[in-house]
Amino acid sequence: MPDETKTVNRATTMTAILVASIALIALALLWLNRSSQVSNAPSKESFPSPIPSEAEIAAIHAEHRAQDEKMTHEQIMERAINDLQIKTSAHAGVWKLGDEERWDWDGEKGTLIFTFKDKIVRTRAQLVGSYVYSRRSWLWAWANKSIPEDAKSDAQIIRNHMIQRRVAGFDHEELFVDEKDAWAFASLACYLTNAEGAYGGREGDMRAFFTFHDIEILPRQ
Repeated sequence: MPDETKTVNRATTMTAILVASIALIALALLWLNRSSQVSNAPSKESFPSPIPSEAEIAAIHAEHRAQDEKMTHEQIMERAINDLQIKTSAHAGVWKLGDEERWDWDGEKGTLIFTFKDKIVRTRAQLVGSYVYSRRSWLWAWANKSIPEDAKSDAQIIRNHMIQRRVAGFDHEELFVDEKDAWAFASLACYLTNAEGAYGGREGDMRAFFTFHDIEILPRQ
């Protein structure tokens, strides 16, 4: 019985940590939204407070989408990259994203799991695409017939966005680009789908890029 209580307490603590992570990300996104309107970084006095509610966060995303209509593709990409950097820093600081012992993706279940020494972090995930270093080749997930449709819908959102924007070349199944471009694609997917983050998991000569949602932190048994 004591062991079970201890496990529950640890899970509760991790949930509290997760809530703090989401709050930190929300603050960062709000700051990004405000700072994108001016040329200089905000002063200490201008930093947003208090922590925004879920409704306010939704309003921020809606405002971003409205601004997107007036922005160039390059400006949207820059915002998306900055957005992902903020989210990644928040996750790294709270639940140590990047320090995991291993990662596992289940395309059928649509889950991406990070294993640490003391915990398991489970997320709902979508495959955006894969990058092969030896070929400098990016393959979109929407073009990969071996991936279940439900596990690559975020990639399809990017495709639709690019078609609407008439961005040349993005309708090709395979692109020959640098790794930084692959990260930019993952950043854009994270931004357009309001994902909680994006991850690039390397396996030999290939790196798979995901968006992830619905983070759940569990104690490792």
